[in-house]
Amino acid sequence: MEIAIHLGAHCTDEDLIVQTLHRDEFLRREAGFTIPAPRRFRPALRHALQEDGDDLLPGASNSLVAELLEGVEGRRLILSYEGFLAARRTAFSQATIYPEAAVRCARLRDLFPGHEVSFLMGIRNPATLIPAVFEASSEEDFVTFIAGLDLSALAWSDTVGAIRETCPDVPLTLWCNEDLPLIWPELLRATAGLPLRGPERLEGEFAILERIMTPEGLTQLRDHLRVNPPKRPIARRRIVSDFLAEHADSAEIAPEIDQPGWGAEVIAGLSENYEADVARLTTRGDISFLAP
Repeated sequence: MEIAIHLGAHCTDEDLIVQTLHRDEFLRREAGFTIPAPRRFRPALRHALQEDGDDLLPGASNSLVAELLEGVEGRRLILSYEGFLAARRTAFSQATIYPEAAVRCARLRDLFPGHEVSFLMGIRNPATLIPAVFEASSEEDFVTFIAGLDLSALAWSDTVGAIRETCPDVPLTLWCNEDLPLIWPELLRATAGLPLRGPERLEGEFAILERIMTPEGLTQLRDHLRVNPPKRPIARRRIVSDFLAEHADSAEIAPEIDQPGWGAEVIAGLSENYEADVARLTTRGDISFLAP
């Protein structure tokens, strides 16, 4: 069986990918994937992974798969949890994003011997990610939260490199969270284990746009695409990009960041580093990178 594990990251799609796929009953039948309810698999995974120890429980993988697939048929199991790689309070350490990523990915892979495991992960600009993770956490002081971080050295490419070194046998698909509105249909298909282009209709192809566009703008976009259906993904992206430029909800696209020590200079520096980091990642031959 295919085991697709969506690793997060924190504060990216916020479960919208799996929620959208789960609602698409036709696509679920056609593609043959199963998405267990979070309340069903997350406690089981925490138990099997023994978060306080390094060794798997004897027979944990067999019992876990059996528990997840009880009464369910399918060729692909999709597991998604933004906390797979870390809790919010331990997501950043010194110069590292997700310092335990390699170890945790290896544990996840080892839970499913004999199955085809793959990882999927959205990354996000640290300039907006770090404040968002802080606000979603139970931490009370932002200065304490970022104390000890070498902001100039934070790089997703280091995290990805550590995962690839530990799990070179596991396919890894990446994308930038900032690109979600433009690559959403392809991301849904990739998560479902389908070719990026195909005849299957996606019921949730506008799910991400519903979050970030004005209702009037989204209605106009739907009408435009219905009357002028694009023949290629790149044409659809151009249309979506044009409509976003006119009808995006600015509060959703660019939320205001109001944290001490996190001014325009810090944001600009981190954003510049992020762009260079993404450029490095797109040249790696051992990952699949979804981009507009």
